[in-house]
Amino acid sequence: MRLLLWLGLLLLSVHAAVADPFADCAEHLPFGVPKPSGGASATPVCHKGYIALVDNVALVPRWVAYRLTAKHALGCLGRTNNFHQDEALPPAHRAKPSDYEGSGYDQGHLAPADDYGWSIETVRESFSMANMAPQLPGLNRNQWKRLEETVRAWAWKRGDLIVYVGTVLSAHPKTIGADHVAVPVKFWKVVADLKTGDVLAFEMPQKAIKIGKLEPWEVTVVQVEQDAGLQLPLPPHAHENAKPALWTADLKGRAAAEKAKCQ
Repeated sequence: MRLLLWLGLLLLSVHAAVADPFADCAEHLPFGVPKPSGGASATPVCHKGYIALVDNVALVPRWVAYRLTAKHALGCLGRTNNFHQDEALPPAHRAKPSDYEGSGYDQGHLAPADDYGWSIETVRESFSMANMAPQLPGLNRNQWKRLEETVRAWAWKRGDLIVYVGTVLSAHPKTIGADHVAVPVKFWKVVADLKTGDVLAFEMPQKAIKIGKLEPWEVTVVQVEQDAGLQLPLPPHAHENAKPALWTADLKGRAAAEKAKCQ
């Protein structure tokens, strides 16, 4: 009897240890867990470099959250392009790289690969399909990329940032591939400075956008929450209805520092 009781307690403790991805990824969620306002079914996936909430029907992340430090903003490891299914997701709820073939859409990173050049493990994790959504090349490789570069420059100068990034889906989205991966109509990003509590928010539509200033794409956090159907946890006293001046970003300086570090 005692043996059976011990085994039962052991199983419960093991289950508790692996059953809460949000607790395992608490480093990336210092203000709490983003909460979808709808009743959509989704699965959380915790990796070393980020946590994602993947829609079980759309097969794209509703949101991804991660901490970006000044140190991690300078990475020496290059892209692997090792796009792969995520084994943390149930097989029926996984997108595959093959779903994107011939679709006209890139496998668009939510947490960008260039934020993870500080370890082989995190680079690989960034190419999980749990971190991807269909994104037009004219957006993914241009203005969205510029936003990603700017966030790295902010982290390099300001220190730890919490980054939320995600998708906006229509009621009846276009889909691609054999698994019917949903195509977002918009992408969004919210950046919170852990030291100051300042917050910036951005949205970009699913269309080609030339590289340029980011100010036209700044929105309020409230706008992101309404469009994405989420409630985002923020630093105390964050101004959800504000569109503050964008922080200074030294893109060339960050790139030079990375080059010097990696030589």
